[in-house]
Amino acid sequence: MEYQISDKAKKVTLGLAALGLVLMIIGFFSQKEYVFAERLDEHSVKVEYWGKADEAKIEQLKSDLVSTMEAKGYQLDIHDDAHGHDDHAEVHHEGHGSGHHESETFLWNIHISHLEGTEAHGGHGEDAAQIVVDLCESGDLAFFDTHFRRFWSNLLINGFFFFGIALGALFYLALQYATESGWGVVVLRVYEAIAQAMPIGVIVLIIVFLAGSFGMHDIYAWMDPDKVEADHLIWRKSGYFNQAFFWLRVVIYFGTFLFFANWFRKMSKREDAEGGTEIHFKMYRKAALFLVLFAVFSSTMSWDFIMSIDIHWYSTLFGWYTFSGIWLTGMIMVIMIVGYLKSQGYLKLVNKSHIHDIAKWMFALSFLWSYLWFSQFMLIWYSNIGEETIYYWERIHEYKILYFTMFGLNFVLPLVFFIARDVKRSWPFIIVIGTIAFIGHWFDVFMMVMPGTLHDEWSFGILEIGMFIMFLALFVYTILKSLGKAPLMQENHPFFEESKHHDF
Repeated sequence: MEYQISDKAKKVTLGLAALGLVLMIIGFFSQKEYVFAERLDEHSVKVEYWGKADEAKIEQLKSDLVSTMEAKGYQLDIHDDAHGHDDHAEVHHEGHGSGHHESETFLWNIHISHLEGTEAHGGHGEDAAQIVVDLCESGDLAFFDTHFRRFWSNLLINGFFFFGIALGALFYLALQYATESGWGVVVLRVYEAIAQAMPIGVIVLIIVFLAGSFGMHDIYAWMDPDKVEADHLIWRKSGYFNQAFFWLRVVIYFGTFLFFANWFRKMSKREDAEGGTEIHFKMYRKAALFLVLFAVFSSTMSWDFIMSIDIHWYSTLFGWYTFSGIWLTGMIMVIMIVGYLKSQGYLKLVNKSHIHDIAKWMFALSFLWSYLWFSQFMLIWYSNIGEETIYYWERIHEYKILYFTMFGLNFVLPLVFFIARDVKRSWPFIIVIGTIAFIGHWFDVFMMVMPGTLHDEWSFGILEIGMFIMFLALFVYTILKSLGKAPLMQENHPFFEESKHHDF
């Protein structure tokens, strides 16, 4: 039976994409650049900022702080120690100093006292300094981030995540051909269709890399010549991490993966028309070549796109760790698309044994990912070398709940549920656990990127939700459109009959 994307599927996917776009735009204008406060005692606090906000914005921030504390019954005496002069910010706005800041960084030492006549009001055990700290930590007292660091970070997260799904499907497609596996022939077109969505991730990643090359964000410190010159360790890596060589690698990665995705698709359609075994053996040989290239490129690509964000840090397991997540999310997408098609009356030859085999891969790859997560952590924790432990120090101290929740979702749930044979054949369990693991691995990529780009200034809100929904909807729409461009069954594949009767 031929598949064509239905009007309902179009409306749902494109509608969700539009909703995600609206949420992303709203979230885009809520990005913040934080200031940092340290409580010295109940009436003293230090506020620091290292960004590039101009004088007018700094004065506006000071005015907002004074107004907020005035409303709570407090008066601030602000000493701007970073610039060599004092600004006495009393309770009235006309008391603000207006001297020119020679530097874009400020350090305020603030003394807090009660306004006259309000001591009784403010004397109920309130810690005035903690109020200022809370205002800063919550982002209520912050600048609008004109460098859009959160937007660029999320664009990298989603671009890499969805590119990785398509690449994971392409890898397994090649693995099926190289090993001449027979059982999965009835779902090969699903792998092909997911791989055809790869250009979405490729385009997004190229946009991120171009923006970094032109100084529109500072995700990659090694792209900034001033930082390379000032940092001896980055300079020593500049033989590999330089823009000319980086862009050469990017072209090779994307060119190779897109070529094979399109070539496999083209050859399988020819096989539908011509039959025989000649095309099959061509695909067998090309698949083996692809796996060799993929073995190298999947690791170096993860170093270039993700690990180089934390340019001082490296791990010899990082490539394998990233690969395991890519492969797993690819398999989750496969089983979700298969489930959708079967619910619409397609893929009638796909039986519970096929579903069981795909679910077994999800179970096994969850273990592989968890093993590599723990191995990388354990080796670095045991050696206790400062240059290595900083990677985990940031994630555990600034993202602790999210970091360990992500690990639990991606390890514990598949372990508990998918170990049973019946669960691997049950669509309700597969959909629920698969969805949770899918979102969990999005957070895995989030945890690989955000601590190196936003550090402790991260947040999670409608920008993240909107962008994820938009890309997911576009990705699924592209897959469904691709499925309609070829028969769902490769009936002239040499192993079609074996796959058709696969049962255990």
